[in-house]
Amino acid sequence: MTTNDQFTPDRLADRAEIQHRVHQFCRAVDRLELDILKEVFHADGIDDHGTYKGGVDGFIEWVSKRHETITYSAHHVSNTTIEFADADSAFVETYFIVWQSVNPQASLFAAGVNAGPFEMFSSGRYADHFTRKDGRWAIQSRTTIPGSASKTVGSDELGMASGFAVGTRDADDPALQLRARLGL
Repeated sequence: MTTNDQFTPDRLADRAEIQHRVHQFCRAVDRLELDILKEVFHADGIDDHGTYKGGVDGFIEWVSKRHETITYSAHHVSNTTIEFADADSAFVETYFIVWQSVNPQASLFAAGVNAGPFEMFSSGRYADHFTRKDGRWAIQSRTTIPGSASKTVGSDELGMASGFAVGTRDADDPALQLRARLGL
């Protein structure tokens, strides 16, 4: 494809759908709305997260188990590059930064960590092969490429002034309650 073909009105719509899937991934994992991952990946899609390599159903189980004792998770994505290989295939590279409040037994990086909560910061890139099947863009394969990671001692206390809404990873979360009131 030529450079001009990458930015036609149809391609801009494709780019928006692909970017939407990248953001859905973050929401699915951070909010534990793991069924959303079935929209992010094709049914036969593959994820390589280092310690997990396999299909989307197994990935959902892996994330669910890993996040049992993660009290906070925030994936921040940026610098997404989308290059169309053909009408229905694209290379997508996205940089990420992840912040998680972790108990040692839940962490991929638990080796040598003393008991007690800690904050985990990691960064890297997702290298994705997106395909369009039945008119829908989704991940066919994803490889997580770590860049750096660090951790610091955490606390069970949030440390915020009183009066703020309290986020949860279930239906009691203020954002999910607003979505429900809006009929979403």
